[in-house]
Amino acid sequence: MFSILDMINHALGYVNVNVKIKNQIYIGIGIAGNLYLGYVAIRLMQNGAWLRGILYMLVFLALIYFITLNVIYYFTNKTAKYDLSPRIEKLLGGKPKEALAAEKQAQQSQQQPYIPANGIFDGQELLPATVKTSRAEQENVHQIVDQLQAANVVRLDYGGLTDDAIIQQAQATGEPVYAIGQGIQIPFSQLKLENHRLVIYAGINQMDQSPVGHITKVGLTDVHDAHEDYKLYLASTVITGGMSKIAGRTSAIEQPGDYQVTAQVAYEGRED
Repeated sequence: MFSILDMINHALGYVNVNVKIKNQIYIGIGIAGNLYLGYVAIRLMQNGAWLRGILYMLVFLALIYFITLNVIYYFTNKTAKYDLSPRIEKLLGGKPKEALAAEKQAQQSQQQPYIPANGIFDGQELLPATVKTSRAEQENVHQIVDQLQAANVVRLDYGGLTDDAIIQQAQATGEPVYAIGQGIQIPFSQLKLENHRLVIYAGINQMDQSPVGHITKVGLTDVHDAHEDYKLYLASTVITGGMSKIAGRTSAIEQPGDYQVTAQVAYEGRED
């Protein structure tokens, strides 16, 4: 039985498939092998070989724990609450302090430089805006990121983090790590009133701009009420999200994703 499973395992090594899919196949192989191990343990105890049978059963139960962890990591987007992997890594000679220090240093360099494109506003006059993006506007956002990347303004390299650092960060925060980092400021953006909506136009410059979303709320206030009572100015427009990596059991798993547009709005009261 184990010879057959080992043969399948080696055969998969010659197949070029997605890392996540390959690990899911490995989990299936592991489940089959562990079930066979449990069968052997039961047969040994039935035949009177209690010591060997109990040892095999203990290994069987331990493997169930690790297989369950693999199922959680590779078949869901959740993390296990009682994951002993970090402690096992430490017992096997891992250096968590050094790794965390390297991760912190890399994370500090991950954030893209923030340059106010629309001017500098008093922080007390700024409110976060809720932005909705249609599918066509989402394509415009992707195009802006591609243009910024082509101009060497943005690097989609996860801030230089290694896969080990990405895994540690994802496990610590429970959140994916994005290739774009914490977010990038769009070089040019402005608000336009179109069809009773405040639409955000953005691009790498004023000549090359396109709609990337429309504002639905300013703070907790509906945008129509806010626009009626205040003059609104677009203070900043940032792109977040996109391609990301999550923690797998042995490697970081890359997955695609849509970008999000976040904005801050400056305001002042309308004169009577």
